[in-house]
Amino acid sequence: MKADAAQLNDWLMRIDTFNATPGEGTTRAVYTKEFYRAREYLKKEMQDLGLEIHEDCVGNIYGEYKGRHPECPPVWTGSHIDTVPHGGRYDGMAGVFAALEVIRMMKSDGYQPKRSIFVNAYAGEEMSRFGMCCIGSRAIVGRIHQQDLKDARNMAGESIFDVLSHDGFEPERFNRDFSTKPRVHASLELHIEQNRILQDKDISIGIVTGICAPTNLRCEIHGIQSHAGGTSMEDRRDAFMASAEIALALEHLAKASDSEYITGTVGAMKLEPGAANVIPGQADFSIDIRSISAQDKDDLVEALQRKIDEITRNRGVTYQLEQLNNDTPYICSPHIRELLHESAKELELPVLDMISGAYHDSLMLGDITDAAMIFIPCKDGISHDRKESIDMDDLAKGTDLLAATLRRLSEE
Repeated sequence: MKADAAQLNDWLMRIDTFNATPGEGTTRAVYTKEFYRAREYLKKEMQDLGLEIHEDCVGNIYGEYKGRHPECPPVWTGSHIDTVPHGGRYDGMAGVFAALEVIRMMKSDGYQPKRSIFVNAYAGEEMSRFGMCCIGSRAIVGRIHQQDLKDARNMAGESIFDVLSHDGFEPERFNRDFSTKPRVHASLELHIEQNRILQDKDISIGIVTGICAPTNLRCEIHGIQSHAGGTSMEDRRDAFMASAEIALALEHLAKASDSEYITGTVGAMKLEPGAANVIPGQADFSIDIRSISAQDKDDLVEALQRKIDEITRNRGVTYQLEQLNNDTPYICSPHIRELLHESAKELELPVLDMISGAYHDSLMLGDITDAAMIFIPCKDGISHDRKESIDMDDLAKGTDLLAATLRRLSEE
């Protein structure tokens, strides 16, 4: 049985109605009313397919399709249903509903796997609301603890712990829910590519060889606030200009690196006092550095630190640099990649091996099991934007490959 593109599209359009910004992209931040409504919709669709639903105190959903030997460690698949502000309708959701379609296909074929297959929706993959990415999958693998839920806060000063408590998730159960790491045989996630490599090569399927990991930093520059006209260019201690030079230094260092894949981004900046006729006395900005090599990433961070020292000294300003996280890149399971290639050959699907520059929940799940990913093309490489678009035929092909490979994994 082949995947039903119309069914996939219907699921994706229906969950997109749970959206805080209709007509202006999809906004469904974690732990908001839109997120909770989307969770209830997903759980109903899981129940309609006969899945046994489990939940935990951070909002992860696990939909279990019982295997013939449920005592064996299961196979996991799925992704996330939260979005960035004014984002697209496919990032994360394509992987959740492709997984659900796999179960529908298996049940229609009368197939019951040896190992149970779980369709999971991990909470808070996007970091836009609390400054922490992959909340749910980090909790599962032990990368965060209960105190981290209290420390991570949104712009209103609310912690994850407080929001979960208010919304009835009992985060005080954290140590019980995540007292041990789950036994998982393998994990396979389908996702949109978020670049245009597959599109440019006219290939419908990417097999991910490795997932880049982020180092996120917060930098504060302290200069001297003064009058834009009254202060000569020589006398300025401009916090913004120092920040701009640092951003350009980051760009230069990333471009000059001989790493196989590395990026450097300043994506958010706040100036004080933020007036047109005032030289900024303070700048607060983000730094995002990613690579497929932990060593290359560390080298870039060290080189940037030296440049920040030099720039701030020359400009007569001071700085504070805080590391928010430093995740390790993941090389996807060679065994699952081999199975993906075998399944693709049987299905006569051309594939391309490729690196994921974006991180995903699979980056975290690699801590506890063999993990791998399937990519499908994303139109013009646009993602995290209302223009995000995919071809449903590509998603159906990716779902067919997901189904065939999950069958192989579940029979091991």
